[in-house]
Amino acid sequence: MSIVTSKENGFNIYEKSTGVRFGEVLKQYLAGELKATPLGSGNEDRTVALVEYEGQKYILKNDREKDKRLEKRVQSYLSGPFFSRLIYAIDRAIRNGYTGTADLYYVAEKMVGRECVDVYTLHEYVEGTPLKAIDDSNRDDVARCIVALHGAGLASNDIHAGNFIRTPEGDLKIIDLSCRGSMRVCQANDLLTLRKKYHIVVQGHGAVYRLITLKEDFRRLSRRLRGKAK
Repeated sequence: MSIVTSKENGFNIYEKSTGVRFGEVLKQYLAGELKATPLGSGNEDRTVALVEYEGQKYILKNDREKDKRLEKRVQSYLSGPFFSRLIYAIDRAIRNGYTGTADLYYVAEKMVGRECVDVYTLHEYVEGTPLKAIDDSNRDDVARCIVALHGAGLASNDIHAGNFIRTPEGDLKIIDLSCRGSMRVCQANDLLTLRKKYHIVVQGHGAVYRLITLKEDFRRLSRRLRGKAK
């Protein structure tokens, strides 16, 4: 599916060509003309809302957060804006048959140099129920979900129960991808989170995974030698 690019009011626009005027959803939302339900974001610089447009539900997000950590600012500068890359990555995955995450329909990014200072995104609303916990009842499904996500060239980089949705058909989907920076690093982070936090072992491959695993093993050894908890 083609992605149409344009510029408007200082924003770089990336919009999926589906016949739906996704830019109109944002305009009507900002004008207060749409039914919208605010959703918690946990950050004063980020807003999330469930909106309805022409009988269809969407998730609309606005992010103005600037990471204060120098390492993350440098990483962001080197990798460039995140969501305009993500819309292409998700589109490629879906065109190749992947259905395990929410689609991303629209991105409006305001840039200062290579740094994004304001971004609006419009996402597919996935009907279903978030997992209450990652436990014995769903570990295998979670592992398969992450393996399929990585196989589609994507990563979560923020694995927790609330980011997994069980659909009415019984499928498990993952939402809210946060794979900024190197995709290989984000995929390695996913596998390490599964192993360390949820005791789910998915075998990783490649130099990046081995390097990050070695770093984590060294960190744990160092903490033990200093008498600190794991």
